[in-house]
Amino acid sequence: MSRDREAVVWTNLATPPVRMGRLYLTDTDCRFSYDPAYLQTGLPGLGLVYAPDIYRENTIIRKRTAFFDFLPPIQSLVPPQGEKNFQRLLILSYLAKTGIVPARGIDEDWEILKVSGHGAIGHLDVFESDEKALAWYAASADSNLFEITADLGFSLKAFLTWFDQDADAWLHVIGPTPSIGGAIPKLLVSIPESGWDGRIGLPTRIGVRGVTDIVLKLEQSSAYPGIIELEALALDIHGEAGFDVPRHWIAEINGIPALAVERFDRTGTQTPVFTESLYSMLASGDASVTNNYSYSYDKIGRAFDRSPITLVADRAGAKRHLLQRLILAFLTGNGDLHLENLSIIDGGDGPRFSPVYDPTPMRAYSIHNMLSVMPFGDYGEFAGTRGEPVDFAEAVLNFTRNLGLGKAVLRDTITASLECTRDYHQRVAALRSLPDANKRNLIAITRKMASMLETVV
Repeated sequence: MSRDREAVVWTNLATPPVRMGRLYLTDTDCRFSYDPAYLQTGLPGLGLVYAPDIYRENTIIRKRTAFFDFLPPIQSLVPPQGEKNFQRLLILSYLAKTGIVPARGIDEDWEILKVSGHGAIGHLDVFESDEKALAWYAASADSNLFEITADLGFSLKAFLTWFDQDADAWLHVIGPTPSIGGAIPKLLVSIPESGWDGRIGLPTRIGVRGVTDIVLKLEQSSAYPGIIELEALALDIHGEAGFDVPRHWIAEINGIPALAVERFDRTGTQTPVFTESLYSMLASGDASVTNNYSYSYDKIGRAFDRSPITLVADRAGAKRHLLQRLILAFLTGNGDLHLENLSIIDGGDGPRFSPVYDPTPMRAYSIHNMLSVMPFGDYGEFAGTRGEPVDFAEAVLNFTRNLGLGKAVLRDTITASLECTRDYHQRVAALRSLPDANKRNLIAITRKMASMLETVV
């Protein structure tokens, strides 16, 4: 019988930061209890399903499974296992230098959570203790920006100190940041508030001025050549289609293509915004959700309508948003619109869809050439009394109907989406770094999708 693990969850949605409650991990359960004082603040809690006004003084208890050791909002703070995830490797490297080499599995995840569960995407900060939390929040604000050099402009020492102030006592044994030639998908850093100029710094804290937080994505050219330009183009298309899209800049770091995307989970004063992915939100209330694509777009719409909890303030608007996102995903070649790539934010005006992020046209790469990572409208299924599977046009109509939207909304959505992607093929062809074979593949796929959608209207 192992000893129960305990941590604390804080947030700086308020000023000064406040403790939200206590987190426990046993051999069988993950448990969380809100502090009585936090219940009086009126602030959001762990997530929309685990809202303070629902659970009050009652402990939230969730059985651990093969898919979730933690409550889903907490699980999202742990970089996934089984991937060449830079953040995970970075923290494991730090732990090893401090003499901590946890066993693979929950021991490793718990140690990672204690070190890196604060300052991440969203509004939740997990710490080993209140003392660690207070020390981290009390650290002086630093807006130093560094010119990018061969070691990314700052050392691994500085980066790790962001996660845990106590790290400084051991960090003299760690050298500069390793080469970024390996599998490094993204980093959380800051840049000048005015935009990208080649300088980066550590993620910000409350009180820092003149900088803004970004997600810095670096291209793995051997596996996905041209993906940075592709994602930037997709973000531009979504902005032209009327979606809220974060500022973004194409860059180059030591010869490696990069994309700097401004974080939408922070305000201009570096205060966090309540942020939760649909994966976390739906998995919190539905045990059948075991991965980021084990749902359907239709069920998302039904969840908005049927949930006793307000998941979105404007249900009709959210469903139109979802319809337009899927139609534009078809037209741009993004078959990877899964639950982690759809999030809800609440800046005080009620929960709504976040700005668009990660809309990359992954169908340009043959290994990811799928129409859709999640089902919609019974597409391909032998539904009803017909002896044939549901075709694309019928599935789009079914999906629209399942959202409670009419044919006029679908027609307007498709027409507008076709119009804003009218020159998409020329723009793909003009990309400099995407190989010709990938261009031809993506252009052929999206031309076919445009033709299929035209038949729907």
